Amino acid sequence: MSHTISLTVRMLSDWHIGAGTGQHGRISRKVLRDEEHHLPFIPAKSLNGVWRDGCEIAARALDADADPDGPGVWHSWVEYLFGYQPTFPGAEASDAPAAPARHPRPAALRYLGPLRFPGDLGQAIAGNPRLRDAVTFVKPGVAHDPVTGAARDDMLRFDEMARGGMTLEGTAELSDELSEEQLGCARALLWAGARLVEGIGAKRRRGSGRCRLDLGGAGLPPSSGDLAHWTANPVSPPAPERPPTPDSSERREAGDGWESAVLHMTLETPLLAYERTVGNLVQGRDHAPGWMLLGPVLRRLDSSAAAAAARCGDLVVTPATPQVDGVRGHPVPRVFDRKKDETENVYLNRMVEGIPNGDAFKRVRKGYVSGSANVAVETPGFVLRMHNTIEDELQRPTEALGGVYVYQALAPGTVLVAEVRIRRGILETGWWKRLNGRWRLGRSRKDDYGLVSVTAEPSEPAPQSASVMSGDRLRVWLLSDVLVRDDRLAPSDDPADFARLLERAFATAGADGVELKPIMQERDRRPSSYEIARTDSWHRGWRLPRPVLLGFAAGGCLTFEMTAGRVGADVLAEVERSGIGERRGEGFGQIRVNDPILVNRLPGNASESVERPPRPTVRRLATVDPGHAGARLIEAAAWRAEIWRLAEERAAQPDEVLGPLEELSATRLNALRRLFVHLDEESEQLKARITRLTKRWKAPKATAAICALLADGDVWEKLKFSDQDGLCLTVDGPEVLPRELRAEALRSLLTACLAAHTRSLAARTRSKAHSEEADG
Repeated sequence: MSHTISLTVRMLSDWHIGAGTGQHGRISRKVLRDEEHHLPFIPAKSLNGVWRDGCEIAARALDADADPDGPGVWHSWVEYLFGYQPTFPGAEASDAPAAPARHPRPAALRYLGPLRFPGDLGQAIAGNPRLRDAVTFVKPGVAHDPVTGAARDDMLRFDEMARGGMTLEGTAELSDELSEEQLGCARALLWAGARLVEGIGAKRRRGSGRCRLDLGGAGLPPSSGDLAHWTANPVSPPAPERPPTPDSSERREAGDGWESAVLHMTLETPLLAYERTVGNLVQGRDHAPGWMLLGPVLRRLDSSAAAAAARCGDLVVTPATPQVDGVRGHPVPRVFDRKKDETENVYLNRMVEGIPNGDAFKRVRKGYVSGSANVAVETPGFVLRMHNTIEDELQRPTEALGGVYVYQALAPGTVLVAEVRIRRGILETGWWKRLNGRWRLGRSRKDDYGLVSVTAEPSEPAPQSASVMSGDRLRVWLLSDVLVRDDRLAPSDDPADFARLLERAFATAGADGVELKPIMQERDRRPSSYEIARTDSWHRGWRLPRPVLLGFAAGGCLTFEMTAGRVGADVLAEVERSGIGERRGEGFGQIRVNDPILVNRLPGNASESVERPPRPTVRRLATVDPGHAGARLIEAAAWRAEIWRLAEERAAQPDEVLGPLEELSATRLNALRRLFVHLDEESEQLKARITRLTKRWKAPKATAAICALLADGDVWEKLKFSDQDGLCLTVDGPEVLPRELRAEALRSLLTACLAAHTRSLAARTRSKAHSEEADG
């Protein structure tokens, strides 16, 4: 059971956390928005950085009275809560260490995703584009010449800003390994650091991003007595965990057959399964590899027998691939071709089909299929998010610390499906129930990435393939990467070495004497098509690279002719469940033999349409609901934008608004502006002011018209503002907003109409002057 901390950030000024992109010709820098509601949010990475800075300042002050040569208890708490942070990674890697190397410590403080609008506010805003637009505004800016002080040429910019006054909420958690004394110290330091957080995001030293971070939960905020006690009597954080040692337990004897469980994994935050780095772009995979899932599975099973079974291939964790048609998707076979320039999705299985005359096809290189009769090739969605690392001294991103970098990760909401198989008798009945819950996977999983909700349930074994006799063909579909070695134990991409590996797998399963011959070419067919995959991984504990793994890539298809022997259906099922090659427990070596999708022709058309679920009904927020204050701020901004739009629209025909007031002189019309600051007064008081203003005009009709327009008239009818309910987020909005914004609406309407009337008079005067000049 972890200790939960609720986080509340109140934005005291307008703020900008950028997406690293702009909109050509309109916006220089855009605000970062989430994928679900397209609303601004605070990434946990951004909050973690400024919160750590605040805790370091507090720790430096608290350690000042301690022994200067001592260990610095509060500094060790900062490292425990936020993790080990090297000063300069490049220098640390090249210089000889001044002290013996120690095991780097991961962060104990973990976030349950970014900070977002509270309650149902985000869902209420998402359905209305005008309300979404009201959350942000565009702020102009310019760079000045430091010598002359004048504006520099070509330095005008327009930054998108999120409105101040909003409140964003999130959640963090601490490990349950802390004792009561240690938990008190952790809360005291986190609270002190939160009090020192004054700004977040861009331009926070120039007034933007002013904020206040409040903590909630058990023991937070701490009382003054608790703060005095823990700061005066600090205790050290828990000792770092020692690197795991090899498990010396004996292998448990397994029974016949396999047990399996299906894991349905819903991404709550983006998942970054590292594939490769291109420049400053970190590309993620379109699935979660088995080697990423094996560690969490073993930790939750908490069984030495399971760990021993994984080492010898008796426990297999398959890759988690996107769900297609409600089942686990398989990588699209590389023998599939898709028709070019065609509105309908027409696919060919080049293993058994030739290309029709006159048609052009291209190879399908990515996506997943379900294996059903109606082939649907689907690809998961990705998100791109830009981050940076700030150097403390310069307070800017620098290359020495990583600078600016971009993560490409699987989009939240994606459903991945994996399978865990273990031989019968190794674990007790119901072992899969331990796999339910929230997992953290992939890179940067302590903050904005890798939060996954997992549901496990037992599954039935897949249907067995038919037996294969001598002279038959064996069509092998690689469902994951397969690691193969040649006679010299080097990584191999030779189909002949793959055939020998498959022969040994059949022999182990009980089919001796099998001989296979690869078929690489065939007229007007593509019997075999495969690529090579490279897997780079990293040891997180010691920050060192692991060996590079080379093998046949997932999705590859190979055809073999069986020249001798016989493979029964039970042998094929055993090989498919256990896998072939090396590191089978980590998901490598998963294959499917003579799958119907490879043996048969594909249907003419394949559907890729996905039915979107209906948008849930939006509920207006009551005064007691979280986010009510922010909702009032946003709906008022949306009303103001609509008021200005309608005022400009009505100004196209100012006579319909001004009526008989058009006969007044320009001086008298401009005198009406003196009443603008009094439009929110009571009707009788405003009429008295109008009477005093027009007393010398001797125009009773004008006075009556002004009273009717400013004191008695319905400004919303004059504006033709009929969609008031559509711009309300709160229950009391339709009643409160017309009353609060009436004066502002009148000012906007009259200002626009008076300006349009003045321009019209000036145009008529110029036209008349030109006519008289031409006649003269």
